[in-house]
Formats: sequence, structure tokens, C-alpha cells
Amino acid sequence: ELGASRDSRTRTHDMFAVTTRPQLAARAVVKTQRAHRRASVAVRAENDVSKAVEEANSEWKDADAASKQPTMRVDAIDPADGSIAEAAPLGNDNSMLDSVMLAFKDSRAVETINGRAAMIGWTAALYVELTSNTSFMHQLFNERTFTLADGITRTSTYPAAGFFLVPACVILTLASSLAPALKKSSPNGLDEAPEAFGPFRPEAEMTNGRGAMIGLVALPIVEKIMGGSALF
Repeated sequence: ELGASRDSRTRTHDMFAVTTRPQLAARAVVKTQRAHRRASVAVRAENDVSKAVEEANSEWKDADAASKQPTMRVDAIDPADGSIAEAAPLGNDNSMLDSVMLAFKDSRAVETINGRAAMIGWTAALYVELTSNTSFMHQLFNERTFTLADGITRTSTYPAAGFFLVPACVILTLASSLAPALKKSSPNGLDEAPEAFGPFRPEAEMTNGRGAMIGLVALPIVEKIMGGSALF
């Protein structure tokens, strides 16, 4: 009986061992698969986080670059509910003002405009002197001498036609000189030297303008020295 009992226990142990080994192997396989899945999930999560960080950095750089660009936004009130609607950026609307201020900031532009106005003024003054024998100062101011009832003589000075032609000539010259700059033409003829057109070269314009400016200043001085009479 003891031997039979031992044989029975041995067979039972062997049957349990045969039954348990495949189960343990299957459990090991399941654990390995779970470990692989967890590892793959961790890798995917890490990749997603890296991608999200890169996208956030890219958006931040784009927003920072856009904030540094000069833009102007115009807000409009919605008549329906009174809310403020933000419009699209219009850019820098001071470009026209910058073009106008070019005539007063750039040294070459200032000299060019003054020279052009002086050439027109010198030519007009010379023409009037040759045709009517009127001095430069008498083209700008008229003098009227009259005698009062008590015999006192008085002289009155008032502006002549030339006095009003001077600002008109300056405004016309300024407007025509600024037209290419306002149209964004290149070269604009102010801070950029214009292109030569036959004998009309930028160097000749600058030289003639300087000579006309000197001539306009010298003409009344010489006439004053000569007693106010016309030179031509």
C-alpha cells in the first residue's frame, strides 16, 4: 500500500508539472508582449511630446517675428451688437509722409530743389529786366511817393507781382520734384541722381542750380551798389 501511494503521488506530481510548464511559458510570453507594448507606447508618447514641443517653438518664433514687423490695425465697431471687429493689418501708412520729408532731410534733395527753384527765379528775373528794364528789387516791391496836403513827402513800399510769384514758384518746384518720390520711382531725382537725358546730366543740373542760387543773392546786392538800377 505504501508503494502504491508513492507511485500515485509521483504520477500526480508529474502530471502537475506537465500541466504547469506550458502555463508558465504562456504567462512569460504574455508578460513579454505587455512589456513590448508598454515600451512602444512610451516611445510614441515621447515622440508626440517632442513633436508638440517643436510645433510650439515654431509657432512662438513665427509670432515673435510677426510682432516685430511694423503693422497698423484699424478697429471697427460692429453696428449689430456694438462689438469691436479687428481688421487686417494695413502696413505702414506713413510712407507718403516719409517721401515728403525726404525733401527736408537729405542734403542732396534739399540742394536739388533749391537749385531748381533758383534757376526758374533767375531766368524770370533776367527776362523781366531785359524786357521792361526793371531791377530785381522793383520786381518784388513797388514804391509809391506822394505829397501830403501839408507838403510832406512820404514813400510807401508794397509788394509787387514778383513777390507773390516767388512762393508759387517754390511750391510748384517742390511738388514737381516730389512727384517721382511719391510714385516710388527709381531713381527719384532727389536723394538718387536722375538718369542723363542727352546734354541734361545730373552734374550739370547741380552746377547750374548752385550758380543760380549765387546769382539770385548777388543780383540785388550789385543793384544796390549801383543805385538800384537794372543791370540789363
